[in-house]
Amino acid sequence: MGEEEHKKEENPEDTTKEDVSTETKETEDTIYDEEGREEMVDDAEISPEEEGFMKGYDNADEEKPEEKDQERVSEEKTTQKKPEKVEEQPKKEPTEEKKEPEKTEEQTKEEKPKKEKKSLKQILKDFYEKKYKKLLIIPFALLFIALILIGIQIATTGDFIRKDVSLKGGITITIETDKEIDITNIKNYLDSKFPNSDLSVRSLKQTGKQIGLIIEGTEDTKAEEVIASLTPKIGKLEQDQYSVAVMGSSLGASFFRETIKAIYISFLFMGVVIFLYFGTGNKIKIISTTLTLIASILMFAGNQSTLKDMLAYLIGIILIVIYFKSSVPSFVVILNVFSDIIVTLAVINIMGMRLSTAGIAAFLMIIGYSVDTNILLSTKLLKRKGGEVIDRLFDSMKTGLTMTITTSIAIIVALIFTQSSVIKQIMTILLIGLIVDMIYTWLQNATILRLYLEKKHNKNELQS
Repeated sequence: MGEEEHKKEENPEDTTKEDVSTETKETEDTIYDEEGREEMVDDAEISPEEEGFMKGYDNADEEKPEEKDQERVSEEKTTQKKPEKVEEQPKKEPTEEKKEPEKTEEQTKEEKPKKEKKSLKQILKDFYEKKYKKLLIIPFALLFIALILIGIQIATTGDFIRKDVSLKGGITITIETDKEIDITNIKNYLDSKFPNSDLSVRSLKQTGKQIGLIIEGTEDTKAEEVIASLTPKIGKLEQDQYSVAVMGSSLGASFFRETIKAIYISFLFMGVVIFLYFGTGNKIKIISTTLTLIASILMFAGNQSTLKDMLAYLIGIILIVIYFKSSVPSFVVILNVFSDIIVTLAVINIMGMRLSTAGIAAFLMIIGYSVDTNILLSTKLLKRKGGEVIDRLFDSMKTGLTMTITTSIAIIVALIFTQSSVIKQIMTILLIGLIVDMIYTWLQNATILRLYLEKKHNKNELQS
């Protein structure tokens, strides 16, 4: 033992070599070359030269992984480059995706009109829902303007309408001639010759061909002077080529007065019939019916008296107050018919038309037609249940406008083909009255009735 220790002390390098060899043996790792071979390194005794050689070998082996890493990096780069090429295709996809939204936008543009396309009825409903209160201004403004125009007519002529010979009296000269005559030229010529006679000239036609003229003037106009003055224009007239009719002014005034009374009584009976249908309260209905009968008796029974006429007109005012307080629908119908007459009358004055007995008949026809459309509307809104008010209103409008349009077409055809001045005047007044009635029925009456129903509905909700 002592010798061994002595040897160890003498050769300390050998002991370190042995320790290193044992440690390397325990921690020795297997080394794999590129071909996968496994070599075991014997570290029993390694000289410094061999140790350096092994380090060099290890370094050589360590360099190979770096080369592999470089190869891997290069491969990764190539692989990264390849996906870039693959990603080029998705780059094209956004362009395709951009095209697709463009297509969808075009499709939506095409689809939008289909979705937003509405029927005429729906467009009218939407417009009326938004503007129905403002639309009420139109009929009231027209009535106000018409009253102003009639006031101007009274101030300038002393009468609220232009009347022809049949209503105010005068002479009517009918001349037959084959010559083509300029009516405007003849009218201006006669006005210069007889400035105070208030002459009117119109053509006389048959099957579209002019066969003569009709000249009307005041009662003080002398027919012989008028015919003699026309000799330079149309030549000398024989007695069998013209005729003269004379109506006294008192007779014409009396006839006009009687026609006004007839229109007034028709208003009263129209109002009571509507009140009996739409009004409430049997006692009030009996009172209104009795007052209407009394007013009609005062107007036409017995001798003519200003006092009786004044009492009849006073009863009419009382009836209007009763209708307004007891039955708004009845009052609205009467207001509507009154507005139709006044506005139509103002339009006729603007046109310069002279109203004849035929024109009075046309106004009576307007009253009847206006009552029909208003009762149609009031019945649909007030008597029929189910559905909303706006739906019932447009259902009645569809029926009412169909009636008005068909009647207007018939009137236009009559105006085109008729040669009679009497029929032309009737048809002209009726056409104007129908147009005015459309405004007052579907803007004024419909709006007032709707507001009345809304107020009534709100009142019932508060009471409940």
